[in-house]
Amino acid sequence: MSRCHLEALWSGLPACTNFRGRAGWKPAPQRRTALAPLIIAAVLALPSGAALAQPTTPPPTEAPNVAPNEAPVEAQPGQPVELTQDQLDTLSNEAVQAFASGDLDRAAGALGKLIDADPGNFVHYYNLACVRSVQGQPDAAGELVVQAVEHGFTDVELLRHDPSLAAARKSKAMSGLLDNWAAVLDRRIDTDLERARERYGGRYTYTKDPDLRLGFACAYDDETFAETKTEIRKVYEWAMANVFGGVNEELAGPDDAWVLVVLPNQRDFQIWAAQTYGPAARSFSQAIGGHYSHDEKQLVTMDLGATIRHEFMHVIHWRCNTRHGQMHPVWVQEGLCSLIEDYDLGPDGELIPVESWRTNQARFLAETGHLLHLRDLCNIPRERFTSSRPLAQYAQARVLFLFMYREGKLRDWYTHFVEHYREDPSGLASIEAVFGQDIDQVNRRYADFCRNLPKVPEDVKPGMPSLGVEIDATGTGEGLEIASYVRRGSAGDLKQGDIITHIDHRPVRDYWELIRVLTSYEPGDTVTVDYRRVKLHQQTQVVLKAAQ
Repeated sequence: MSRCHLEALWSGLPACTNFRGRAGWKPAPQRRTALAPLIIAAVLALPSGAALAQPTTPPPTEAPNVAPNEAPVEAQPGQPVELTQDQLDTLSNEAVQAFASGDLDRAAGALGKLIDADPGNFVHYYNLACVRSVQGQPDAAGELVVQAVEHGFTDVELLRHDPSLAAARKSKAMSGLLDNWAAVLDRRIDTDLERARERYGGRYTYTKDPDLRLGFACAYDDETFAETKTEIRKVYEWAMANVFGGVNEELAGPDDAWVLVVLPNQRDFQIWAAQTYGPAARSFSQAIGGHYSHDEKQLVTMDLGATIRHEFMHVIHWRCNTRHGQMHPVWVQEGLCSLIEDYDLGPDGELIPVESWRTNQARFLAETGHLLHLRDLCNIPRERFTSSRPLAQYAQARVLFLFMYREGKLRDWYTHFVEHYREDPSGLASIEAVFGQDIDQVNRRYADFCRNLPKVPEDVKPGMPSLGVEIDATGTGEGLEIASYVRRGSAGDLKQGDIITHIDHRPVRDYWELIRVLTSYEPGDTVTVDYRRVKLHQQTQVVLKAAQ
């Protein structure tokens, strides 16, 4: 199925947080609760005053059978009230507006109804804690903060600085929570790992990386797992050196929440996808790459290539957002995390982002006059970014970051953007500042950059270098499986069923990555191929052939 056809199909799916042309679409997940807001330190962006946390784009839901404004049905004693998504949103907006206008009793009433209907959602406990704190009930507010943390809240900076919680911070419950914050986070990852063990069983490997504050539940063998952890660390090192280093010395400190990384087998991944995305996953199970949920502090993927790089960048970026009380626009979130999807290795083994099938799309848009002006790209709403030609939006955002990276401006831009976020949350002013030009001048340079990008092959054509074996283009997540019989000695020691993972130490875990890497060689060149055969990891030398 072509990416254009997939894009047309995606247009009927719920709003997405990331579209992947090769690893698939990634709708915003359906949580176990009815609403999935993220607590963002909005109050830190205000010069004074206080506000309740408001939800981000809600997750997809089934079409309700009840009119949006219809009053909820009263529950029987001891039973939760069942509300539609629209009714939950209406109550949430009512609480925020009532709090802003000083009608604290009405805000508390709306939040109480939300907790009754949506008891697993930490935002309601947090917001009710703010109300009780402002009402002068510090002990009640402190207990509600504890409940918010028990349900998943981990933004310690907001706990320490939210003006609405000034009274609550004097309570025994909240002061004790803050004094023992590191232990609270440690207990949470231990609990998450234990729950993962209950779900996935004893065949998985369960471990922690304290340096990166990651827990792992991994279905892969030890060597593949070790390779994955090494790649994650390389992505972190690249990100700190090239993006975040100007505003943070590290993004894996004692106040940063642990993240559970689940690397499931195919069966468990399909079960997770069906539970997370609902009916859509059944039709497009091969297209779903994975997801990072900042609410749940959980990254799930069976794709050890571009998807895990992209999603782990989300982990780092969200940590930075949390540190600074910011929520960056969608073009930053997705463009930045797409940048490291495709890379090559430098002479010292460092990661170097390179052109890919995404840059092909940006080049086509520039050549046909459909490239968005930077002013429009940087102000595009999330719902349009992820629902109206999403592959085009992702391509343009990634190429803008590749452009800044190639110009040596990426780290300076990000540092300036974070420091001046309150004045311009779009990022446009920071682009002008680091380039020393107005946005129209920078846009012309960006458009020229797009037009002059080299075209990256996306299909094997006659005469192109080839391994001389038939590859299953769908991939396994770990690598690419040889799909048909291989004549002895015609491709080194490779056989049918082998899983190819690297060529000359360059990862080739999906089909487009394989084509991109192979086309950097010529027929007749000899390459070292890393592969797995059942449980054994081996290498072989292969002389590349001209594709027929």
